[in-house]
Amino acid sequence: MLIALLCAALALFLYIRPRLFAPPPPAGMLDRLPESEIIGRYDLLDIARETNSLMFKNKVPFREYMTYDFLLGQAKGIGIDIQSTAYFFSNGKDEWGTFVTVIDSSKIQNGLNRLEQYLHVSDTLVYNRRVKRIEGLELYIFYDKDYLLVYKGNNIKRRVGKAIFVHQGDIEHSWERFLKNPTFKNEDIVLYSNSPRLKKFGLDYAMFAHDSDSLNIKLKTYLHSPKKLNIKEKKEGLAFERSNHSTKALEIHLDVSEFKKDPKSPLYQWIASMGKKVSFPTAVFFEAWDGDLSFQEGGTHFIDEEVIEMTYDEEFNPIPVRKTNKVAVPAYSMMFSVNENGQKLISALFAKGIMTKQGKNYHFLFSPPLTLNILPNTVSAYTSGRSPKIMKGSTCNGLWKYKGTDVFFHIDSLKKKEIYGSLEFSVANLLKKGKLKR
Repeated sequence: MLIALLCAALALFLYIRPRLFAPPPPAGMLDRLPESEIIGRYDLLDIARETNSLMFKNKVPFREYMTYDFLLGQAKGIGIDIQSTAYFFSNGKDEWGTFVTVIDSSKIQNGLNRLEQYLHVSDTLVYNRRVKRIEGLELYIFYDKDYLLVYKGNNIKRRVGKAIFVHQGDIEHSWERFLKNPTFKNEDIVLYSNSPRLKKFGLDYAMFAHDSDSLNIKLKTYLHSPKKLNIKEKKEGLAFERSNHSTKALEIHLDVSEFKKDPKSPLYQWIASMGKKVSFPTAVFFEAWDGDLSFQEGGTHFIDEEVIEMTYDEEFNPIPVRKTNKVAVPAYSMMFSVNENGQKLISALFAKGIMTKQGKNYHFLFSPPLTLNILPNTVSAYTSGRSPKIMKGSTCNGLWKYKGTDVFFHIDSLKKKEIYGSLEFSVANLLKKGKLKR
């Protein structure tokens, strides 16, 4: 009986011994990724496939080197797997890096040898591991048998240390939260940020994704708040018809009835802090505002400006003469909806010196002379002699002309804790301005 028990114990020991003394499982790619203000993932081949028509339509230089087949062939030649998802991180200022999967580390040196034909590459040691440094660009390249890190910044020791000393399951909280988030799950490139700077707007994180066709690039936006936003979309509201000369424009139609009841919310506090810089009566404004805002800037209007010129009589006595000159001023127009407290707001703006009257015209801070039109439900001001055409609008959108290119942005939907938006622009003018066409 004793012999049987000893044999059973020996068999059990031999069975569990490999598990007791086995080396810990190796860390994976996700475990090596560092915390940072901006993190993200991308699929390079899918990006190349999606942007192919844009590259060739706009005759981007070296576009033949950005095709799916060329990139795949080059990557295989140096042992890098660009068919797998790659990851990047940045502090949004002076640091960024990317991790890619390695399928054959013995081939990477071939790629580095090619690089040394065009750039000065030196070696440095970090934790007794060789790291390549590209002089002039201040880039670092570090690789192991299953991953490669390209890095720019001042924390190379910390980033390499995280990569080589990490254990399986040590994935950082922000990466875990990001990769579990279903938003933009099928997009080729996605950014995620939980920067502390978002908190002043009442947000805990933001996400961005990319779309493109042969003419335009579209950046999708997702903003998340830990608490209810208390802002809803309105079905419709009044707005100025968009002018073809506009270089900046904004149109908003929101239900802010609940939002204005919570002056302690981070977004309300941030708006109030901005208004405080010019003594703007934020509380009075929200008390009167009914959620619609329309603003445009762009083009030129000519206004009558009265000036006094001095002439002299035959005895050289000065004689003041009033004249009216036509003066070109930037074209502005603004309109916002108000409730029964509209007149109270106007009085507060005059009391704070934000709005002043000069002759028959008005000034809003340092604006050109404006025509002011106060109605029971709207307040509008504009540089032209008569009001721009008014229409009904239902979307929140804007325009900003950047170096001759119209950049459009939209709020696509508002939910209790979420904002979906987008930013879209044509690439042709940007490429032309940057001389990136041939």
